[in-house]
Amino acid sequence: NVLIYRLPRGISLWSPASHCPSCSASILWHDNIPLLSFFLLGRRCRKCRQFISWRYPVVEAATCAFFLLVFWQAQPFIFHFSSLLNLLRGALFVCLLVPIFFIDLEHQIIPDSLSFILLASGIFFSILQGHFILSLAGAGIGAGIFLVILYLSLIFLHQAGMGIGDVKLAAGIGAFLGLQMALLSFFLAFFIGAIIAGVLIFFHVKKMKDKIPFGPFLVVGALLSFFLGKSIIELYFNLFW
Repeated sequence: NVLIYRLPRGISLWSPASHCPSCSASILWHDNIPLLSFFLLGRRCRKCRQFISWRYPVVEAATCAFFLLVFWQAQPFIFHFSSLLNLLRGALFVCLLVPIFFIDLEHQIIPDSLSFILLASGIFFSILQGHFILSLAGAGIGAGIFLVILYLSLIFLHQAGMGIGDVKLAAGIGAFLGLQMALLSFFLAFFIGAIIAGVLIFFHVKKMKDKIPFGPFLVVGALLSFFLGKSIIELYFNLFW
């Protein structure tokens, strides 16, 4: 939540300490407990009584759920080095993708700092786990696909069909997931994005020419591929091959 609020506004992540965005009152430690404090305070700041956004508990609950999934998938209780690496890798993946989802959804920007950390850490973990070539291929394919879409839309539609932030994010996702899972995540992102966009246009929430941020769909596709990618691929081959 700190990243989501402060990064797009150019505010330091370290100073000042947590405070109410409405009255700037410092938040006491017992008012800053994830999920619990939100409900104990009745969704209001203790000092100014201004409503607290529902985004805070949603982000906290989602992050908690993803951490549990990472723990279940990595099985660190086996105490293998590879399991601990998978735990750290998965936790970092979640910590980067959750703020990207909400920042792009609200501001239609993807901070370079998060995308570059995603790219660098994906390559770093791939070196430790012996998947460097696949990671590099995933990053290259991710950046390449979205660069092609960007330039083709500029040539034929005279407007950017993708932002350069999407290109960097795709490269980071590709580095983290490797070639096969990266391609699956991009397919899921386009598929889910097309459905959501179609529903929004059908119900006149959005118009054909309105911009819809694509970063959240990339994040959803990446998380689905990370947690369920093997099962999705197996299901596909069982049904169609």
